[in-house]
Parts: sequence; C-alpha cells; structure tokens
Amino acid sequence: MADAPQPSLIPAFGVVLAGLALAVTGVLPWAGLTAEIDLLHTEFTHAMHGTEDGAGWFVVASGLTASALGIVGLAKMAKGWLFTGLAILPGAVAAFSLAMFLTDPRSLADRLSFGIAGVLEVHPTILYGWFAALLASIVVAGFAATALIRHGRPRQS
Repeated sequence: MADAPQPSLIPAFGVVLAGLALAVTGVLPWAGLTAEIDLLHTEFTHAMHGTEDGAGWFVVASGLTASALGIVGLAKMAKGWLFTGLAILPGAVAAFSLAMFLTDPRSLADRLSFGIAGVLEVHPTILYGWFAALLASIVVAGFAATALIRHGRPRQS
C-alpha cells in the first residue's frame, strides 16, 4: 500500500510571501500630482502613500491576513489547503480597495488636470506602489486558488 502523497507547501509559502509583499505595498507611493514645467524641462511629483488613504490600510490589513492564513495553512499540513485557500478573500478585498482608491469621488479635486500651453501642465499620476499592490493581490489570489484547485483534483496513484 502506497503512502498518501504529501500536500504541496508551495501555495502556502506563496501566500505568506505575497501577503507580506502586499502589506508592504500599502506604504509605497500610490498616486501623485505631477507638475511639468516646459520652460525648465523638468517635472515635480507630490506623492501620496497608500496609508494616507483608508484604502491603503485595507491593503495592509489584507496582506497581513493573507500571510496569517498562509502560516496557519503551513502549520495544519493536512487541512492547510483550506486555510491557504481562504486567502483568496483578502486578495479580493485588496483588489477591491485598490479599485475604490481610483474611483474615490472625495479626492476628485486632487485629480483634476490643468495647464498653460507650453509653460505648465499639472495632472494626476498613478505611481508604482499602486501597481505593485495590484500585482501582489493577484499573486495572493493565484496562490490561494492553486491551493483550492490542487486539493479538488483527484489524486493519481
């Protein structure tokens, strides 16, 4: 009689690492207001970090929650797939928070563009931290889905 195959720990490790990365992205610059001065051929950007908005705190909390679920998944081994799979929820919450950050009507005044032709142009900018958070939330959800899919697949002997 053959031993039952051990469940893969890769999805759980992936959720832990991607969750920690997601939590870190909350403190990165997400958006900014960029002023381009054509006469001086230069530009200035005033950056806004994710945690300066409520959405950033949701992303940090989602990342920490996903990591915690991944750690529990590693510790539980046999039933760990379920805890690791549940990390799909914080991944989805983070993605939703990122979408809400872009559509927040309260900061519409900060996102208006204006300019003086050939002299000055001011416009909103989405910075690398927002994109990193989106990527990390997708990776968290991907590893969590992998844990669920691998468990649902019939074992081959």
